[in-house]
Amino acid sequence: MTRARQLGLVATLVLVFGLVFAWRISSPNSEPGADQPPAPGAEPAIAGLDPGHVGYVVSRPGAVLAAAQGGSGDTVAAGVVFAVLAEAGAGFRVMDPCNREGWIAADDVDVGVLPSTRERRFDNSVFVIDPGHGLPDLGAVGPNGLTETEVNIDVAARIIGLLQSPQDIDWETGEVAAGTTVPAVAAAVLTRSPDGPNGGDYELGLTFRATLANTVNPTAFVSIHHNSAPSTHLDHPGSEAYVSAANPESSRLGGLIVEELRNGLAHFDADWMGAPGDGVFARVGTDGSDYYTLLELSEAPTAIIEGAYLSNPTEEALATTSEFRQAYAEAVYRALVRFVTTDDNPIPPPEPETWDVAGSARSMDDCSVPAP
Repeated sequence: MTRARQLGLVATLVLVFGLVFAWRISSPNSEPGADQPPAPGAEPAIAGLDPGHVGYVVSRPGAVLAAAQGGSGDTVAAGVVFAVLAEAGAGFRVMDPCNREGWIAADDVDVGVLPSTRERRFDNSVFVIDPGHGLPDLGAVGPNGLTETEVNIDVAARIIGLLQSPQDIDWETGEVAAGTTVPAVAAAVLTRSPDGPNGGDYELGLTFRATLANTVNPTAFVSIHHNSAPSTHLDHPGSEAYVSAANPESSRLGGLIVEELRNGLAHFDADWMGAPGDGVFARVGTDGSDYYTLLELSEAPTAIIEGAYLSNPTEEALATTSEFRQAYAEAVYRALVRFVTTDDNPIPPPEPETWDVAGSARSMDDCSVPAP
């Protein structure tokens, strides 16, 4: 081949590659290149996440909750969380905190969009954190008047704060600090938030809590509590978890949280009390199903956590302090990191205990969604 023909062939190839490259950049069906900016108004893509689904909404000022689309309704306070059952017209069919279904317009809410697909990565994880009880249900009350509902919401909000920002964890000491080692999660949802009415201290039905968890479809669902009426003195914190007898991952979640809580709270000075044993329990009804509504209805790995005994004066005193509440939150946070990033299973699954306690659950007939 002559040198002139060689040069001609090279020029032709350069021209062809140039035309192909130009077509790839301009074609509407081509994948956007790494250097191409998003279209005006478009949300930036997040690596590894799909566009997601709407799992919950939060009311804006002036929001109206109607019984059905197109019907009249009542104005509700801003900051109330609703579980989204379906998108309906220009709004959403929802379950409200009183376990009732209704409809709310899209213009009246902020929408919680969540990743529909999950990979086993912490930055792709979603958690629902549930502060147990809520006025008028005080939960446990300490001898000096400290209410469980107050402590629960503070601890839960601290857990959310940890999950929403990157952290460093010193696994030798348990210290958690702002850093870069552990990324923020994809989403962290509170069933009732301090940003809501009355500082978030209002009643939630158990069915609503579990339904919200199911519509969010979290990596794990954790309900924060404090205990009462301890049975014996202990030489360590009596932190406990109630887990599903039917879901092994529920047991693993509860075991991790109990281990981290007992280690993380042990440096506090208290006359610890609690039940003997390793702190992980499964209770079933006479029909063999999970006794507790949250555990029975939730489809995600779920644990009900009892951090300390408020009926014990020394533990009640601790629970008034920011240091204790932060230690509780950090222990749960470390456990959630381990739940996603390891196969740790520190406490054997408990043998289910049949629990047939007399009495009935509280009626929600007089429950009302917070008003402005």
